[in-house]
Amino acid sequence: MWLMIISGFACHTLTDMLPMFWGKDMAVVATDGNVDQGMIVFMMTLSYLVPVCGMLCLLTDCRAKLSRTVNVVLAVIIALFNVAHAFMELPSDNAGQYVILPVMVVIGCVLAWHSFKYVKEG
Repeated sequence: MWLMIISGFACHTLTDMLPMFWGKDMAVVATDGNVDQGMIVFMMTLSYLVPVCGMLCLLTDCRAKLSRTVNVVLAVIIALFNVAHAFMELPSDNAGQYVILPVMVVIGCVLAWHSFKYVKEG
């Protein structure tokens, strides 16, 4: 599920960029083209670092309760972000968002649910 989260974030980024290939302007209104470095770090952390840490929690020592608990916390963070992000971005001019964002919400919620069940098992 963590790999699906990383793949979903990558697909989301590609979906945002697709209109550029048909000659549409990708510039965000009322910006000068510069992105705040803090936002770049935040998105990198959320879309790559958190899922990788979640995978490491499951791969290193799956029997440790702390590892599974950290995995649940990370999964809930991702699920909440996916839900919030869908509410912020929809409605959208980009039709691809209507496919990617609901799928990301479902994947995030399923990941959090299975992570909770995994902690309760052992």
